[in-house]
Amino acid sequence: MTTGLTFNCRQEVAQPGDSGNGSFGKKKKIIFSTYGALIIALPVLSMFFLYLEHVTHITFLAHVAAIPLEIMFGAIIVERFLASREKKGRLHMLMHMKSYIFRSQMREVFINSFNALASPQIDIRKLATAELSELYKLREDLNELTYRSVDELELVVLSYIDARSVFVTFMDWAMQHDFEVILEEVVFVLNFIQDVRMYKESYPDKLFVEYAMSTPQGCEKLRKVLTGAVSKFLDYAIELKTERPSIYDELISEYLIVSELKLPVDAFTDDTRPPDALVST
Repeated sequence: MTTGLTFNCRQEVAQPGDSGNGSFGKKKKIIFSTYGALIIALPVLSMFFLYLEHVTHITFLAHVAAIPLEIMFGAIIVERFLASREKKGRLHMLMHMKSYIFRSQMREVFINSFNALASPQIDIRKLATAELSELYKLREDLNELTYRSVDELELVVLSYIDARSVFVTFMDWAMQHDFEVILEEVVFVLNFIQDVRMYKESYPDKLFVEYAMSTPQGCEKLRKVLTGAVSKFLDYAIELKTERPSIYDELISEYLIVSELKLPVDAFTDDTRPPDALVST
């Protein structure tokens, strides 16, 4: 739901640490059920051959009875081990890809969005010293995003155009590694970026945000993109703070420098003023 410059983000809330790999999860359920059936069926089959050997006294049947057990303890267990290694490898690659995404041109998108927010106030300086519990609290309380003005929101939307190449790279990567849910989300954002580009080419002096908010479909697209970006940033922040706190500190330090470059000099107090080299004049 969208009211003025307020966007409801509850529909976009995902559990922190969600890998976004929906297709892999579905395949895992199918494989698990198949394995369960085989683990039950193969011993029963072995017992059946042993029973035949006992009844017929044909020694060869005892050797046949061992085959299902060899399949169960050999091929199936090895295959599951390899599948587990593959999953870990995919998730490891996803972590690296996320690092690229959040430290690329998308950094401008997040910083512009945080600076434009009236509520909730997401201060990069506070994130730099935030404890894990505070990040969880901020994420759980993320109900609505309220932006200060249409002009500031327009700046957020336009920053997506500069980040288009990042989404194209992410889309190609998601296709290669079969991350279906991520692929759907990235394609949605790319379609949104194309809408913005086409509108600004045709009407360079008009605001895309006003155009988008004039229709229910446009409002929903805008809401989904804006709320999805903020919620995913906080999800990733929690993931890093939990699993790789040193990388979290590096990420927030980079965001802090860029964020301070965007602020006027009079926005700082004596305690928060950055070095002169980092202040944009």
